[in-house]
Amino acid sequence: MSSTNRKNMQFRKAIVLFCSMGWLITAFGSSALADADTGDSAASYTLVGEGSTPTPRSQTDRSSGLVMIYVGGSLPAGTNLAALQYLFDITTAGNTTGYITPLLFERKPGTTYSVYTVVGIGKGFEVALNSASQTIPFEVIEGLKVPANGHFTFGFVNAIVNLSGVPVTTSEGAVDFDEPADSGAGVGGTGTTNDWAVSNTYSPSPVVALGTTFSVSGADYDFFLASRTYSARAIGALPAQ
Repeated sequence: MSSTNRKNMQFRKAIVLFCSMGWLITAFGSSALADADTGDSAASYTLVGEGSTPTPRSQTDRSSGLVMIYVGGSLPAGTNLAALQYLFDITTAGNTTGYITPLLFERKPGTTYSVYTVVGIGKGFEVALNSASQTIPFEVIEGLKVPANGHFTFGFVNAIVNLSGVPVTTSEGAVDFDEPADSGAGVGGTGTTNDWAVSNTYSPSPVVALGTTFSVSGADYDFFLASRTYSARAIGALPAQ
């Protein structure tokens, strides 16, 4: 077996182990698993998270097919994305099911505002109302899979999309949020916030093809002006150095 295949198999085993042990966390930050009794595979990785804690918040979106982007921090370079954890325990719009497709974005400074470009499209899932937080795989199936530097973040769209990023079916909100955004640090710890941006309501819903841009202005799609906090976080693993 080649060294590359061995590394990929080791990573998959580590992620399975993380899942089976309930992620070994109550808050993510940049907590290492090296001191945990998890065996060589898990100890070869550092578990990381970005975003906000999946805790009950006051409402869900009434509009369909919106795009949410975490703007309060960045994924560490080299993060192997594994899962999106979220909470959908209330329904402002009356829907008891919905759709979530994870997305990877690259952040670039604009003349006035940062611009977020879709660089990775994940596998989408139908999800259901649940009093407990839930986890879906963050499996990038089109585009970039691993952040190349510290200028990448994540988000999701309330839709199932095809490989071209075109919504096949959409739903109202399936993740709790607060508005305005919560104070304090995000799950990434010091230097992060709980700030999220959300796309304005469009009809039809935004297409999230690779290269599509989002910003306050000057992009393919603009943001709703108020910052929010969504009950979602991305989970990944960094190979040991």
